[in-house]
Amino acid sequence: MNQEAQQNTPLEIMTLAEAAIYLRVSKSTLYQRKDIPRYRMPGSREVRFFRDELMAWLKNGAVGAIDAARNGPVFPLDSDQATVYHRNPKYRG
Repeated sequence: MNQEAQQNTPLEIMTLAEAAIYLRVSKSTLYQRKDIPRYRMPGSREVRFFRDELMAWLKNGAVGAIDAARNGPVFPLDSDQATVYHRNPKYRG
């Protein structure tokens, strides 16, 4: 795409529900994740997202962050050096 064509294409503005479907995450995830580019409507609580910025955010390696948020933290319990922390000092290894 040349520069003139990019300037003539309108920005696609997405609502919270549309962005959640586009990113395949829940709406609550979009609220909680502060690193996702968003814009708040003046005088309102509504947020909007630009499709191009979401695509750039995904290309910058955010997919791993979304997977970690979706699947929870990953703990290396399979390795030999892994230790499990216990609240009671009697059981700490």
